[in-house]
Amino acid sequence: MGSETQSPRVPPAGVWVPSITYFDNASDNIDFDAQKAHFKYLASTGLTGLVIIGTNSESFLLTREERRQLIAAARETVGPGYPLMAGVGAHSTKQVIELADDAHKAGADYLLVLPPAYFGKATSMNVVKRFFAELSSKVALPIVIYNFPAVTNGVDIDSETITAIVRDSAANSPDGKSKVVGVKLTCGSVGKITRLSAEHKPEDFAIFGGQSDFLIGGLAAGSSGCIAGFGNVFPRLTLRIYQLWKEGKHQEALDLQRKQALAESPCKSGISSVKFAVSHYTAGFAGIQDAEAKLSPRHPYEPVPEPARKAVREIMAEAADIEKSLMK
Repeated sequence: MGSETQSPRVPPAGVWVPSITYFDNASDNIDFDAQKAHFKYLASTGLTGLVIIGTNSESFLLTREERRQLIAAARETVGPGYPLMAGVGAHSTKQVIELADDAHKAGADYLLVLPPAYFGKATSMNVVKRFFAELSSKVALPIVIYNFPAVTNGVDIDSETITAIVRDSAANSPDGKSKVVGVKLTCGSVGKITRLSAEHKPEDFAIFGGQSDFLIGGLAAGSSGCIAGFGNVFPRLTLRIYQLWKEGKHQEALDLQRKQALAESPCKSGISSVKFAVSHYTAGFAGIQDAEAKLSPRHPYEPVPEPARKAVREIMAEAADIEKSLMK
């Protein structure tokens, strides 16, 4: 149950990466050999931790058993002490509780939880608070709220609701400590980071930006770092921006952030572009063969068209050179 070593209650600050998923395109099954090689490579780059079954994994296209298998494969690959967060998003409280139990047994340290919002107009902030209150009382692992309106029918959890969820969990906990220990803000709101950092101490509550192109903006406002899909492509570059900022080398960090943000722009069109970028860059670093085929999106979705591929090759070229220089 869980990882074999005791993890910190709050996710460590830094750069986390939500892994993409490799498939055998002929059988439409997960290619676990390639997947483990990807996990191993990412963990070797100095990243703080990995998120398994995040949005970039195509989580809602995976079966329950595939989700469990991916978490278990990640734990087997990275060993007992490396931090793992598991996405357990689903459409009902019961489903999320079941997935949370699977994640705990498979070796995750933390849960990343979207609000169930299949019926978007019915998902009020009261419904969101009710959901997290019930979840907090029934799961074993610490919870990180995942706010991503683009995949939850526009449901956007405001900072006041997030704070209310944290305090309600603490008030109903036997030890007075909240089971809700962090948030990932893929809404891109630096204002929320500022407000939440004014309400919560970093040792009690971790605030992560949900993309790497506003990593510095988030850090300046009080974030703990980022959980960013683009880290699948250039993990060392993303981590270096974080390190430079923390070392007080703000101008150097900002110069890299600008280059990184421009390089990330082709990935804004969707997960297919991220996966193609990984096949073009990261997979080679990880020694994965035939990566482009294995990184086609899961059926029924299509690979990116040639114009998007060209953008990945051309716009990311400078960032690729920086990534390679950081490998030395």
